[in-house]
Amino acid sequence: MKFYLIFLLFLSILLPNENKKISINIYDYNKPEWWSNYNSNGLNFTQSNISLSYKNIFDNYELLINTHASSEKIIFAESYISFSKKKLYKIKFGRYYRDFSTYLNDELSSGSMLIGKNALPIPKIGLLGEYQIKRNNKFKFTYGLAHSMLDKNDIYNESPLIHEKFLYLIKNENDYEYGFGFVHEAMWAGSTYLNGKFPSSFNDFLKVIISADGEKIEGQSHANALGNHLGIWDFYYIKKSKSNVLKFYYQHLFEDTSGLRFQNRFDGLWGFEYRDLLSKLDFLIEYINTSNQDRDPPYVSENYYNHSEYLLGWSYKGYVIGNPFIDNINNNPSNVIYGAIRNNDFNNFKFKILFSRRIDINDTLKYSFSIGKVFQNFTTLIFINGSKSKNVGLRIDYDI
Repeated sequence: MKFYLIFLLFLSILLPNENKKISINIYDYNKPEWWSNYNSNGLNFTQSNISLSYKNIFDNYELLINTHASSEKIIFAESYISFSKKKLYKIKFGRYYRDFSTYLNDELSSGSMLIGKNALPIPKIGLLGEYQIKRNNKFKFTYGLAHSMLDKNDIYNESPLIHEKFLYLIKNENDYEYGFGFVHEAMWAGSTYLNGKFPSSFNDFLKVIISADGEKIEGQSHANALGNHLGIWDFYYIKKSKSNVLKFYYQHLFEDTSGLRFQNRFDGLWGFEYRDLLSKLDFLIEYINTSNQDRDPPYVSENYYNHSEYLLGWSYKGYVIGNPFIDNINNNPSNVIYGAIRNNDFNNFKFKILFSRRIDINDTLKYSFSIGKVFQNFTTLIFINGSKSKNVGLRIDYDI
């Protein structure tokens, strides 16, 4: 532990004395509750730790560093550097989450259907850009292409790769914005101890990009697309005024051609967020529906986040990469209601409430409540996570 503390303190001295925050997190969880385990950036919250966060934006590049030190190890969480050329393009590499679905409030949402903040960010390199339509400057395209790598573990003896691409058409007015996008993720290459090595040539990569079929396997009715594919049709609308902001969004999840054509009906993430700019109160409610994933087999038989060859499915280091309400191993169709309320400035106090419940079964309410006092440079935060039992924790933030 001493080595990790020394390293963290040395790093904090090296970085400029601005835009830095040190957090001391104290936990004592023998059996962590739901919100102690999930949407916590893939960190182990059964142990106390110290965190350092630093972010700075310069003329043409951006730097973000997040580190966490416990008694066992030090972890670099979301940490990256990006270089931009005006608004034409940006090159970004490091550990980071996503550059699509930018409307989503990751501090309150249950999580993106593709890449949320449930797991650690995956090592990635990406190219981002936008194109303003000259004939009508209210419209623009945003796009991105990225390549990332998972880890070796007890299942994978060679790391699988992930191909990512997205394209959005966005319209901006003075008081509203709406967008429509397509996002495609594909896990490919790598090797498992059980299934052996997967295709990994350049020609295979070209097939993965367009979701072309691989070789037909004995016993299959038809050849499947090469790799493990996942994607969303993404829709959102934002209405702005001087006093509030309203958001409506829908992420339609698909794993194959049937879902791409909406044959899995309206499965995915539905959301509404209201922000009062005067009281600084945020309210969010979401509905996660996966009940139609296997409604018409073998044509509509998607089993979201799960895969017969990539045995850990849509996960990284033991955590689901996307929305934590979908299980990557034992995936059962479900309906979940999720809500969040937050106020970051109420007479120098701040609070946040999260709650969720499956409504297709007799489920217990899962909740997280945190309240904190804001001083000049310090914030103390006490939180309680619970359903059948309760976990209590304390965090102290210091802005340097």
